[in-house]
Amino acid sequence: MPEKLPVYRIPDFTAARGMAQGFHVVDLQTHQQKHAFIEAPHKHDFFLLLHVWQGSGTHTIDFTAYEVKPHSLFFLTPGQVHAWNLSPDTQGTLLFFSPAFFSNGQESEALRQFPFFRSWQNSPVLYTDAQTLAPAAQTFQSIQNEYKAALPLQADALRAYLHLLLIQVSRLYPSQQHRNGNGTWPHQLYQLEKLVEQHYRQHQPIAFYANALHLSPKYLNELCKENLGKTTTDLLQERLILEAKRLLTHSPHLNIAQVALALGFEDNSYFSRFFKKHTGATPEQFRQKG
Repeated sequence: MPEKLPVYRIPDFTAARGMAQGFHVVDLQTHQQKHAFIEAPHKHDFFLLLHVWQGSGTHTIDFTAYEVKPHSLFFLTPGQVHAWNLSPDTQGTLLFFSPAFFSNGQESEALRQFPFFRSWQNSPVLYTDAQTLAPAAQTFQSIQNEYKAALPLQADALRAYLHLLLIQVSRLYPSQQHRNGNGTWPHQLYQLEKLVEQHYRQHQPIAFYANALHLSPKYLNELCKENLGKTTTDLLQERLILEAKRLLTHSPHLNIAQVALALGFEDNSYFSRFFKKHTGATPEQFRQKG
């Protein structure tokens, strides 16, 4: 990977303990004081929840700046780039967990059932109020209490609390009925999102993804349009543009031709035209503004 952006793991933030491999919860202020480097853009290889109950500022996630205010919740999936600029009085709770911790080592797509972890579909922030958030806030506190204790079956208890918290928060998420009217997200789109993440640099045709999902290209396109309001081609192109923005912003050691090559474009001129078509700026202009 040519990108120089740091990618942090849970053990980078915790003492040497068994739980550190898959779970961590900490006060936001404590975390900031101990790890000042997190204010700069970076990635994680784990899921992250941030509960803010006091303060203000901005939290930038993949080039979109979101307002930080009391009783807000932020959700990040592995690989997203984020950074924040918070007021000194900001207080909250950070919760990190790996997919393996949540699923207890078993392969599972269960996390995708929660709307805030569907990066294609929903916003990574939820704004609410103290009363509405009270049950989830209490679960956050129960998780912190359990995490500090040295009790038998601690991992099982934390996993149960985590599952409860995700359910509580998902019930607060704005109800977004899809165009098909049934409020569900087809399982094939979970798989498509994973496949695109694995292969978007290869510029595979839509038929490649359709075959992998045992669907026709036409039906796959209909699924995307019904549930996301975008074609399959739109999704593939958006993923390429996002990565292009990341490389142009966070990898100054790469020239434009090297960025193009890293994204599977052998023709630098074509990459520049592609980028400008979707962003309104050339790669050079975007890099200068960034």
